[in-house]
Amino acid sequence: MRTLPDVTLQYPEPWFQVPVEPGADLDSWAVEHAERIVRDAATAEPEVARTFRGTVKGIAKELRARAEGFQNRNLTAAFFCIPPGLAGSDVSLELMIIYPDEGGPEPSLELFTDLCVTRELGEPDIRHLDLPFGPAVRIRQNYLGEKTNWFGGRPVLNSLIYGVRPPGQTDLVSVTALWTDTGVSDVIEDWTDEMLRTLRFAHQATPPD
Repeated sequence: MRTLPDVTLQYPEPWFQVPVEPGADLDSWAVEHAERIVRDAATAEPEVARTFRGTVKGIAKELRARAEGFQNRNLTAAFFCIPPGLAGSDVSLELMIIYPDEGGPEPSLELFTDLCVTRELGEPDIRHLDLPFGPAVRIRQNYLGEKTNWFGGRPVLNSLIYGVRPPGQTDLVSVTALWTDTGVSDVIEDWTDEMLRTLRFAHQATPPD
């Protein structure tokens, strides 16, 4: 069980946690994980080790740059996923607790859905389900990201978004997984679904099923 501020969440390898607290030592964190990624590639299957081209310096630089994007966003937790044998990946997952505004309505799954859904690239797949943590909405959709250079087009972002409303609470938990490679969509969705089944508030002592 991984203990996070206010919530607990289990995550499998090759996911790892990203520091989101202000003032976090991103340099040391990035080097630590870059060294692990290079070390794991060196001891992987021969075909994986032969094709691996990453370096500790290059991987650490990319990790740090990506982690900076999660700073000062009021996230509860964030994670990256770099499968064995790869020097980099744009797969990420972020978790946020949405608190009701003072004097305003409590956040609902209906309002959350209205705010999150986009039909920019087609009709989203919206499902309502019950998780051990509480009633939830699951939104699978694609949309266009920001341009990364002057000459390229806008990338297509794959997203899986969950909104979860635990019973007896006024808070709503938002979890978003993002990636661009459609070839990994099935496994990222499976991983995200699995992780959401382990979500708990920290004060709830009952372990996940």
